[in-house]
Amino acid sequence: MTLNARLRADLHIHTREAEPFITYDARGAIARAAREGYRVLSITNHDTLTFSSELAAYARDRGVLLIPGVEVTVEGRHVLVYNADVAADKLRTFADLRRYRTPEWLVAAPHPLFPASFCLRERLWQEIDLFDAIEFSHFYTPRVDFNRAAVKLASAVGLPLLGTSDSHLADQFGTTFSLIESDLSVESVLSAIRKGRLSVVSRPLSLTRCFSIVAKHALAAARESARTRLRPSPPSPRTILTPR
Repeated sequence: MTLNARLRADLHIHTREAEPFITYDARGAIARAAREGYRVLSITNHDTLTFSSELAAYARDRGVLLIPGVEVTVEGRHVLVYNADVAADKLRTFADLRRYRTPEWLVAAPHPLFPASFCLRERLWQEIDLFDAIEFSHFYTPRVDFNRAAVKLASAVGLPLLGTSDSHLADQFGTTFSLIESDLSVESVLSAIRKGRLSVVSRPLSLTRCFSIVAKHALAAARESARTRLRPSPPSPRTILTPR
């Protein structure tokens, strides 16, 4: 692989290992990515690392580099962390991120300026020194685009934009991705992102498709919640009194 190869990459997807309403698992996501020409992938489940040597080997056999990643909840806000060498449950505050992060990590701001409580918003400004990249999200239309402010911020502070699909549904995958100029290794890919050697490939969604994604996501989550409520509860533990 030459240094200037342009690797198709999506570093923000979710799978059913952590969110049961998702219809595909990690291997299914990897297999689809390989079929569609992706060379780099990161499964970034919420507060759960979905990565193992076996899964990485499965990806490698299909020509895909799997980068360990997780979307951690830091003080109630989502943060993408790649190549971390500590468990996700140790990253609960921005002070934790500062304490544990090393130069080998990559930290990115997902959907940072969207109007949701779990988005970074003002905290991104306050903690900007922690971040290596800012996400360009797939979820926008020609008229409603919360990426615009993120693009301006990235330009102002000199951080690269990382295009991702944030897939929870099969039809989100492929809507936005990055082309990274890098060798095919974890260290090279993350270094290339830090240095801005990547470009975003994206197209706005129609308003109808946006509504469809929201509706499908809500319906799938509601179904899973209903299934959880209907599952039989395990029997309550009994207290056995032993005569003295």
